[in-house]
Amino acid sequence: MRTATGLTTVGLIVVGAALTEPAAGQVFSIPWHTIDGGGGTSSGGSFTLSGTIGQHDAGGPMTGGSYSLTGGFWAGTNAEPCVGDFNGDGTVNTLDVLAFLNAWTAGEGSADINDDGTVNTLDVLAFLNFWAAGC
Repeated sequence: MRTATGLTTVGLIVVGAALTEPAAGQVFSIPWHTIDGGGGTSSGGSFTLSGTIGQHDAGGPMTGGSYSLTGGFWAGTNAEPCVGDFNGDGTVNTLDVLAFLNAWTAGEGSADINDDGTVNTLDVLAFLNFWAAGC
C-alpha cells in the first residue's frame, strides 16, 4: 500500500522510530594549549625586553632585582604609568624615593626619568616632581 508521498507504511514507521530515538551521549573536551606567535626583542637605552604575543596564559609577575614584569591582557588602553610609584607596588610613598635613589646611585637606566640618556641630578628633580604629584 502506498501513501500520497510514495512511502510505504513500513517506511513511515522506520523513519518515525529513527526520529524519536534519543541521541547517544557525546564526549566533549577542550584541550589545553597556548597560541604564542610573533614576538622578538625590543630595546631602548639600557633596557632590553624579549617576548611573544598572544600569551593569554601568562601568570604572575616576573621579577629580578628591582624590576618586575607582569604578563597578560592590558587592563585598559588609556592607562598611563605612574612615575612616582617607582617600585611599582601601587602606592606612592617613601619606599619609592629609596628605590629611585638606589637605582640613581647605581646609574641604572630606570633612573633616567627625563629620558635624556644620562642619569644625573636632573633626574632626581624630575622624579621628586612626579613623586610629589602622586598618581
